[in-house]
Amino acid sequence: MKRGETRIFIADVLSLAEPSQIEIYLNEVSKERREKIKKLKTLTAKALSLGAELVLQKAVRQVYGIEPPLKIRILAEGKPLLHNYPKIHFNLSHSGNYVVCGIGARPLGVDIQKMAEPNLNLAKRFFSETEVTWLFALPPEKQVQGFYDLWAIKEAYMKYTGKGFRLPMNAFTVKSNEQILTENGISIFEAEKKVPVLVKTHRLLEDYVLWGITDSVNFQKTIEWIRL
Repeated sequence: MKRGETRIFIADVLSLAEPSQIEIYLNEVSKERREKIKKLKTLTAKALSLGAELVLQKAVRQVYGIEPPLKIRILAEGKPLLHNYPKIHFNLSHSGNYVVCGIGARPLGVDIQKMAEPNLNLAKRFFSETEVTWLFALPPEKQVQGFYDLWAIKEAYMKYTGKGFRLPMNAFTVKSNEQILTENGISIFEAEKKVPVLVKTHRLLEDYVLWGITDSVNFQKTIEWIRL
């Protein structure tokens, strides 16, 4: 791993969405995760939550050689960190059948979204005025992907800051002159000041968008698959 490099891992957790599989893997995750999983109602939700920690374990082992169990502590502002490893930054996201884990030596945020037909009026509620103008200027057939790209970029940035949803979605702006957002054409502004971050996208799954954000200069170009 290059100094300061940020890597992204992804796994399909569909195979975990069986009661027998949930039971098998429950003992491999933290007590806090087990308690959370038991409170979830659907097998899909349980599989996604279980898969999130399993992917984190495998990513940490692969990148840093650290064996589970992992203890996760939550900072006052809500950012998760590995107990005893404060210099390791990670972030998790899940949607549909997939769990994504970003990991590196610098703050980062990742977000994956499975696209469906959205209520585009949500953009007027959550996006900045500049973003709303950009979105509704797109041809109708491009607005769904535009909406989800913006949403995922914004969630990834909110996670990168460590504030999560305590940072209002419309408190910063994603700017682009392109109809289809690409990592080279995006800038993020807070209070009209450009934020020095690197934005990365991976369009490897049909009907999904996946974005990552970090301030590291080394963002691995490819995404790594993990088999659960």
